[in-house]
Amino acid sequence: MITINFASRNYRLISRIRTGLLTAAGVLCIAMAVMLWATLSLRADSSALDRKLKEAEAAEELVRPLLAERGQLVKDLNAMSGLLESRRFSWTRFLSALETVVPRGVALTHVEFSRNDHTVALIGMAQSPEALRTLVVGLERSTAFKDPFLKHQSLDKGEISFNVVAVYQENKGAAVAKDRR
Repeated sequence: MITINFASRNYRLISRIRTGLLTAAGVLCIAMAVMLWATLSLRADSSALDRKLKEAEAAEELVRPLLAERGQLVKDLNAMSGLLESRRFSWTRFLSALETVVPRGVALTHVEFSRNDHTVALIGMAQSPEALRTLVVGLERSTAFKDPFLKHQSLDKGEISFNVVAVYQENKGAAVAKDRR
């Protein structure tokens, strides 16, 4: 028997293409469902993070005045400790100890004291090299001062200008001042 196909199209090919398209549509639907689930999950996570952020900001607002108050207390305590420190230092003892080592013929124009490292910078004029030497030797022999160092000296119009640096020992200076009374 002879079979003649009078149809102009091949229906098997069309059937395979339709099956492939339906399979592709199913895969795309599954992909869309996965993407939709991921989007909803990310939005839920985002809203949870926003909620936590708002809670953290609210907690920070509650703590901020306490931190400001703590900072002010620390600042006040530092100021008070500075006042107590300055009350412990006796300028009278310091200047008395300095007066005992400054000889005749030496005039101090500037006295600078650093509380951090207890250094004293003396700037002044001396009438002669002997007077300047007597000042440095007096600082060396004094129990109130240690390690005197002549940083600079220059001759100007017959007078010697100088810069001497030494370390002030407060407690030993007090003993000197008490001994001289």
